[in-house]
Amino acid sequence: MSICKDDKKVDTNEDLFLKVQDFFDRIEESKYLQYRDGQRNMAYSVVDAIENKQILLIEAGVGIGKSYAYLIPLIQSIKNNEQFEGVIIATSTIALQEQLMNDVHKVAEMLELDSINVVLAKGKNNYICRKRLNDFLTTTGNEKYRYILDEVLKKESIDRKDFEEISDKLWKNFNVRTCSQMACPYYADCKLTHERPNYKDAKIIITNQDLFIQDLKKEEKERLFQGNRTVVIDEAHNLEDKTRNAYVLAMDKRYIESLLYRLYSSVSDYTENYLPPQQILEQLTNLFVTLRSSAKNEIRKTEGSIDNYFDYSRVNFQCNKRVEEAIKQLIISIEKILQEIQKRSTMDYYKIDKKAFKELECVKSIMEDILLKEKSKNIYWIDFADARGNYINLTYAPKKIDELSSKLLSGIHAGVILTSATLSSGKDNYHYYSSSIGLDQIVGKTVLKDFSQPSPYNYEENTILYCPQNISSPKNREEYLTDTVQEIRNLIEITEGKTLVLFTSKSDMNYVYEQINRNYFPFKIYLQRDNIDVKKLKETFEKDITSCLFATGTFYEGIDIKGESLSQVIIPKLPFPIVDPVVDYKASQYRDGFLEVYLPEMITKLKQGTGRAVRSETDTAVISILDSRIHDYNLKYNNLIFESLPFTHITNDIEEVKSFVNKKIK
Repeated sequence: MSICKDDKKVDTNEDLFLKVQDFFDRIEESKYLQYRDGQRNMAYSVVDAIENKQILLIEAGVGIGKSYAYLIPLIQSIKNNEQFEGVIIATSTIALQEQLMNDVHKVAEMLELDSINVVLAKGKNNYICRKRLNDFLTTTGNEKYRYILDEVLKKESIDRKDFEEISDKLWKNFNVRTCSQMACPYYADCKLTHERPNYKDAKIIITNQDLFIQDLKKEEKERLFQGNRTVVIDEAHNLEDKTRNAYVLAMDKRYIESLLYRLYSSVSDYTENYLPPQQILEQLTNLFVTLRSSAKNEIRKTEGSIDNYFDYSRVNFQCNKRVEEAIKQLIISIEKILQEIQKRSTMDYYKIDKKAFKELECVKSIMEDILLKEKSKNIYWIDFADARGNYINLTYAPKKIDELSSKLLSGIHAGVILTSATLSSGKDNYHYYSSSIGLDQIVGKTVLKDFSQPSPYNYEENTILYCPQNISSPKNREEYLTDTVQEIRNLIEITEGKTLVLFTSKSDMNYVYEQINRNYFPFKIYLQRDNIDVKKLKETFEKDITSCLFATGTFYEGIDIKGESLSQVIIPKLPFPIVDPVVDYKASQYRDGFLEVYLPEMITKLKQGTGRAVRSETDTAVISILDSRIHDYNLKYNNLIFESLPFTHITNDIEEVKSFVNKKIK
């Protein structure tokens, strides 16, 4: 059931509502908060969700203070209601989780709550695995990494936050992946295993969406987070992807080969050399080489040059005749081997590896499913396992993520708050987001789709959106890049640096960077490279006031830079999904897949990127979108793109931009 609220009447738990109302009536007494209509309205809606155990969907614009809007009624419930079992807050980023830890204590202080039991539950990848670290040091044999082990012993910590000097790329070599528990030689001293917080007694658990969803998939008795807790999913625009990630599986050539060798080894003895037939090993090589080639061809359709295959995730491949034939041959060979192994295992002195047998049966089923194409139960894609594109994983996930997400949300026995600054496409239009996570399929709970609460910031006076019409279309790559280089250079000179440029591909970013730096350029440009720590890069850019930052992906969201260091955001190309089989599948389910899927996906990303421009009431900024197609799309789809953005001063005249900068920024 789904309804859209049209007022703020509250007819349940008058006591909680009145206490929240009283807090906002006296908000001028607070040393942390200023009164904001949107924050108050959202808090009242959260009261409804808590008391009626509803699912609340609400977009909160930048500056609303959405964390306070849900924490105030939640902590008030903890203070005044002994039956209230507590809350789980799941976010996408560790930065927001750590911020929330501080916000909880501020709200508790404002509500005169002496103490509150709050714990931070981070994913296992945020911790060092002593065994993996030891293996890494042994394998590399490089003494320069020895200091990491020394620091672990010195600090008595394995937490990522205590090792900020280690790059993300290096960290992935020894963080926790899977745990062998008591079989691990470091089990007795493992801090992750033996010093895990007591979640049962915590009133507030702050965690990441990945860990929360994995936990929600388990049977209730087996869950890490017990009890009927109210759930807040902040940064909820990521929920669909996070849910899909929880069901993603993958296989590579070496995995299938290992299954074959395990099976043959289990039904042989030292007197014979019983190995998998050379034929199936060659068939495996042929299949994965063919899949790799197809995936690379898909990338080349949209990219001029490829610097690093790691930059591309979820790459499509064509199930053409060549791929089909390779899969069919492999299926026949696997079937023969399974029959042969089964027959041989009937001999008393052989004990078949049942796990490997079952997994090889699954491999066969997956191959058969790929051949079903449009009728398959999964979506399939290629992930590259190295920068040069030599190794690949065949990755897959269920098609019907909306059904799985709906089932998970329906199984929560308390209220659920879904919030973010980017949930709608168009004014108060939650249709795309709502259908993507299955809110229209929820069973046993009411879904409230509340009005979007607009940002309190003065965008009309403090921002200008510049969308030139004289830039060549991205479809004409060479002309487009030539025009883009000149336009970005001009815009940076107008604001005298202080610019974040958000690209959709690293090849475009590197090209523009190289072209601008070919001749003297007075403003320092920082480039997001593979080995640079994102947090340090952001801090360096922020401190160097007249500098610029060229970046991609991760800088579209979660980067909060206030003040003059960031006075302009440039988006060279509209951020449509690139070579994405998941989005392709979703679009195929509609008559107009572009309008129903591609456009909302792009608008969400565009809102995230342009949202970096204004992060406080005093910020002023130029937002430049250089993709001339925005005018065509906007005209064709009833002003949908501009209506989705908060900017009202829109121009295609560079002279207006100069005038704005002279008045507001310089």
